[in-house]
Amino acid sequence: MTVLVDVDPRSLRFPAGFGFGVATSAHQVEGGTTGNTWSAWELTRRPDGRPAIATGETCGRGANHWALFDADLGLMQWLGISTYRFSVEWSRVEPLGQQVDLTAIERYRQWCLDLRAAGIAPLVTLHHFTEPLWTRELGGFEQQATVDAWVRFVRLCVRHLGDVVDRWVTVNEPVAYATQGWLRGEWPPGRQDAAAAARVLENLLLAHARAYAVIHGADRDGRRHQVGMAHNIIPMRPQRPTHLGDRFVARQLDRTYNWAVPDALAGGVLRLRLPGWSLTARHPGLRGTQDFFGLNHYHRALVRAQPRAAEPVQLLPLPGQPSDAGWSLEPWTLGPVVRAAARYGLPIVVTEHGAADGATPDVRRRRFLGGSLAALAAAVRDGVDVRGYLHWSLLDTFEWAHGYSLQFGLFQVEREGFRRIRTSSATFYRDVIAAQSGDGAR
Repeated sequence: MTVLVDVDPRSLRFPAGFGFGVATSAHQVEGGTTGNTWSAWELTRRPDGRPAIATGETCGRGANHWALFDADLGLMQWLGISTYRFSVEWSRVEPLGQQVDLTAIERYRQWCLDLRAAGIAPLVTLHHFTEPLWTRELGGFEQQATVDAWVRFVRLCVRHLGDVVDRWVTVNEPVAYATQGWLRGEWPPGRQDAAAAARVLENLLLAHARAYAVIHGADRDGRRHQVGMAHNIIPMRPQRPTHLGDRFVARQLDRTYNWAVPDALAGGVLRLRLPGWSLTARHPGLRGTQDFFGLNHYHRALVRAQPRAAEPVQLLPLPGQPSDAGWSLEPWTLGPVVRAAARYGLPIVVTEHGAADGATPDVRRRRFLGGSLAALAAAVRDGVDVRGYLHWSLLDTFEWAHGYSLQFGLFQVEREGFRRIRTSSATFYRDVIAAQSGDGAR
């Protein structure tokens, strides 16, 4: 069992130029994103009568980041970060099909300019789990029409932001998106269809490759954009190490969930394997369409096979102290995960990592963060090419099907009034960043 302990922030050393940052996504923090698929999903109920969101909440005003960006930029400056990852909300920019809201896209542009003026590089995500409601009429990402519409949106973003943004994440966690929405039915559109989930995933990869070409089409005068995906990696192990079923399913899930997409982007072949179902799709155009490996990692999982049960495969947390999300807090796992991702020969950016901890003070998260950064620093010292670490999240967010029940923010957000409250993890992270420049804790 992992024991969480405090780490001295001054003991954590990273090479010069290593980028520390924070991450958010539009729907989760901006507020007012009522024209997308998630806002509609939040008003629905599941077949058994339960609300789609466990808490019965809707996102509403989120963290009110759309209105409070200037103040939140001040929080980023206080932390001393050098990168802010955020997403451009497609439904804000194209609320009615090809009708573009220039005010919205220009506001995102101003964010980028303000960030750069503050010495913070914007890293823009182009798809973070949401689409405009009108894409449902096109069939969503099961259909080519939505792929075409999204690529058009990418062109628009590049046209307006390409001169002030150097790094892009095309799609956030494509496997999680397809799995939760089309295989498990936990997210919109609430389907449980393996073939449809595979079709969505395949279309997202093809959309990514097209977006990669669009973004690099804006390279000018020796300036080359950097483009990648953000991959959610959940290392999986059999719950019963000697049980053949657990071992077989854990191996299949690990290959399909964690590595099928990076393998496809490296070699041009998408291979998906689930018990009783498989797909092989050859797309040479996917090959070489990542300039960096975006890594999202939070926890490991145990896999239990129970073929005669209603749920034939269970994912279970490992024993040990859990976060509020029920995930085991094992800070050492970030080291092996970045080492595994290094097989692709790409620079690695940890695009998300964090822990849900609503306690005051947030001791579990602070210790988890310290231990994780220690494991990451060790991997870097051993030669793993990790260029940056982005903490999830700057602010408490609307955590999808969990609503506001989970608090991942370095700054808590009061639901009434939206006051930001500094956590002990925020102070710790600030001290780590300050120590890199030799300033010590500030």
